[in-house]
Amino acid sequence: MRWLISRYTHVPLAAASVVLLAAVIAWLLVDRPWPRWRGLSSPPPAVVAVPAVPDAADGVPSERAPGPGQPELPPAPVARPPAPTPERWALESGPFHAGEAMDKLEAELNGLGHATVRFRKEDTATLFVVTATGFASADEARQAVREIGRGTIVEEAGTSEVILGRHASLAAAVAAARPLRARGFEVRVSEALAPSGQYHLRYGQFTRRADAQAYREALARRGIASRVVKVR
Repeated sequence: MRWLISRYTHVPLAAASVVLLAAVIAWLLVDRPWPRWRGLSSPPPAVVAVPAVPDAADGVPSERAPGPGQPELPPAPVARPPAPTPERWALESGPFHAGEAMDKLEAELNGLGHATVRFRKEDTATLFVVTATGFASADEARQAVREIGRGTIVEEAGTSEVILGRHASLAAAVAAARPLRARGFEVRVSEALAPSGQYHLRYGQFTRRADAQAYREALARRGIASRVVKVR
């Protein structure tokens, strides 16, 4: 009998262990403490404030960061006004006809240390033409040329005339026509425009008009006439 008791002594202890284990499992199922344990290991998600998207009706464009793979746009260049072109001034003498007078002035300016620029301007000049008229035929006009000793026969509208000279002033033309009238020729003085190619000399370099004007006055005291011009 005693050996039976010693043989089954561990049975009550095992039964007590089973009851205790069942109580622990029931407590875990009822209380569920693992959410609290999980919260200790991972912090709750932070609340992030999202800015409101501006309404398209406001007309204000929104600046957005470039998307992935898109290059960032450089800032728009600022337009700058062009730098003003510095003014330049020079002196100019003329007009001259090609000849000794222009060559002499150019040599004098070169002697003063100025590099001169010679350029030609095509202008028109007013001339006064002396013409013998009233001839009945071309033969009569040719006879007048032989008597006067000079002249160019011009035929216009079936009539012949003899051009005797072109003069730069009205007084010179009248003086040339007076002896022809005294010889009995019918003479007319008329005004005409003729192309005139004339030369000008330009020299000097100045950054201020006042300096160019002062030097022009200094040249005038030496007898050199000039004018101030703006160089483009």
